[in-house]
Amino acid sequence: MFKNIILLFLMTLTLSACNLVEALPVSIEKAITAVRAFSGNEQNQAPTEAQAHLALEEFFVLLNQGQYERAVRLYGGSYEVLTYFNPDLAPEDKAGLLQAACELNGFMCLSPLSITLSIIEIRENQPQEFVFEVTFANPDGSEFVLGPCCGADEETMPPQTYFTVRVACDNDTICQVLDLPPYVP
Repeated sequence: MFKNIILLFLMTLTLSACNLVEALPVSIEKAITAVRAFSGNEQNQAPTEAQAHLALEEFFVLLNQGQYERAVRLYGGSYEVLTYFNPDLAPEDKAGLLQAACELNGFMCLSPLSITLSIIEIRENQPQEFVFEVTFANPDGSEFVLGPCCGADEETMPPQTYFTVRVACDNDTICQVLDLPPYVP
C-alpha cells in the first residue's frame, strides 16, 4: 500500500511537471481511493507516512494558492492564536482566519521545498502522529530563512530554515496538519 501511494504521488508529480495533468494540489482522498482500488484493498488501514506527507504538502500548497476553504479540511490544529490576532472575525470562520493568517498576520504561507519525516508517534486509541521537518520555498524558489527577530542578532537567535510540523491521522486514514506556517512578527 505504501509503495503504491508513493508511486501514485511520484507519477502525478512527473505528469504535472510535463503539464499532462492538473498541477498540485493532489486530492488526498482521490489518491488514497485510487491506490486502494488499484491494489484491490478497499478496507481502512492504518495511516502511512505517505498519507501524512500528502496532507501536509496539500495543506501548505492550498494556503499558498489562497484556497482557504479547501485548506480548512486539512487543518486540525488550534485556531486560538488566529482568533486572538483577528478579534473581528468569528471563531467559526476558519477559512477567514486562515486567510487573515496568510494575508494580514505575518504567517508565511509558502509551498514546501522539502519534507522529511522525523518521528512517528503511535498511541493506543488516539490518532497516529507524524512529525516532519519542513523547509519552505520563497516565491522566487529560494529557501525561506527565518532570521533573527525583535532586536536579536544571529548569535542569540540563529537563522532557521527547518520547521517542525505535526500531522495527526486517525484510523480512517484522515490526516490533518496540527501546526500553522512559520510566523514572522
